[in-house]
Amino acid sequence: MTLKLNSDSQPYVKINAPKYEMAYSYERDFDLTDIFQFTKGQPYEKFLDLREKAPVYFHETGPEDTEPGFWVLTKYKDIEFVSKNQDIFSSQLAGGTQLTHGFETLDDSPLYRSTMDHMLSLDGLLHLNMRNPHMAFFNPKYVSNLRKKVESKVDKLLDAIAPLGKCNLVESVSAELPLFTLCEMLGVPESDRPKIIEWMKLLEMAQLIVATQAAEKNQLDLTDEQNKNAADPALIEMFTKMIEEMFSYGRHILEERRKSPKDDLLSVIANIEIEGKKLPNEYLDGSWLLIIFAGNDTTRNSISGTMNLLSENPDQKELVLNDRLLIPNMVHESIRVANPVTFMRRTTKVETQIGNQKIGPNEKVSLWYGAANRDPEVFKDPNKYDITRENAKKHLSFGYGRHLCLGKHTANMQLEVVYEKIFERFPDMVQDGEMVFTPNNFVNAIQELPVSFKPKK
Repeated sequence: MTLKLNSDSQPYVKINAPKYEMAYSYERDFDLTDIFQFTKGQPYEKFLDLREKAPVYFHETGPEDTEPGFWVLTKYKDIEFVSKNQDIFSSQLAGGTQLTHGFETLDDSPLYRSTMDHMLSLDGLLHLNMRNPHMAFFNPKYVSNLRKKVESKVDKLLDAIAPLGKCNLVESVSAELPLFTLCEMLGVPESDRPKIIEWMKLLEMAQLIVATQAAEKNQLDLTDEQNKNAADPALIEMFTKMIEEMFSYGRHILEERRKSPKDDLLSVIANIEIEGKKLPNEYLDGSWLLIIFAGNDTTRNSISGTMNLLSENPDQKELVLNDRLLIPNMVHESIRVANPVTFMRRTTKVETQIGNQKIGPNEKVSLWYGAANRDPEVFKDPNKYDITRENAKKHLSFGYGRHLCLGKHTANMQLEVVYEKIFERFPDMVQDGEMVFTPNNFVNAIQELPVSFKPKK
């Protein structure tokens, strides 16, 4: 199969409105495309209501949108069904992770194109041919060796906060550790790593900035809440410069690895071949964005999310403090409940049926992992944080099927290490203030998590 640019045909692939009558009637009082509705985290109560009343629900978009809308799936079994049937549900058709491609006036920036030209937006052999070369850096042996470096880094991070007695856990630990781990795997020079951390902070704000720009370009009226959270011009300017710098750096370092390969993940990415040809620059951009964002963001927000859960559930913290062997299962349960990635989407290739709902071809389907992870058909008392839960590992936060997250074991390892170390050195660490989110409906973007603990010299 020939590798083509998804972005060349997007967003012009026509997404269809529902071909068949709705199987469920539902009065919606929320908008899943509105990132400002995610400023307090994910709308689990809305997911519960949808799952009970309309588990396969068509979510319409506004009249100014280029697409009619998307199906919302909230049941575990339905999301599992879609995820394992790529012959029916395509990641590539109408490429990208977006629920909708939005307004026609959105500019064709490298960031926009790169969300479509990467591994997650490919099907079949193209996806496997892109994915398989990465595997050597995610096998158990590699992760085990990497663990020693992670342990050393966590010690240094905790040394830095030890005398303070308080910190923003996101800034001091959650943002630092996964970027360190990722850069070790990629082979990014230590001198370049601080700027990647800064890029990551701004990338989590990408949806906010794009939403603000779209509102201005299309002269949309914003609510008071939306205006309060909108990005200011200085932030937009900073973001624009960051995007240029980030992609310029990615192209430079990947080109270097083509000329002089090393034993690192960057060299693997740079030298992937499809039908005997190196990846085009657009896919290098997409691969660079994917590895920087996906390789970092889930772990970053899971670290912070776990501390939030332990602070809100002191009985569970007491359990794990008394039995450290519970840490691996605590990690699974934390990822289930905190759920760092909110959704993924697919597009139907052919006519199909999900539950009681018939769906025609070229219709978008969105998979809401946070809803699936709280499905009572799979998880007993699903809203309860229970670190002894026997099937916590069944969560779908890393996806399912052929697009299962490559970095699953690396993420779990980092969480195990960081909490082993925190429990050892700061068993009294607790959330001490409000958790602050960046408006984002794609990831659970925790910006601030104040914690306090007994200082140590």
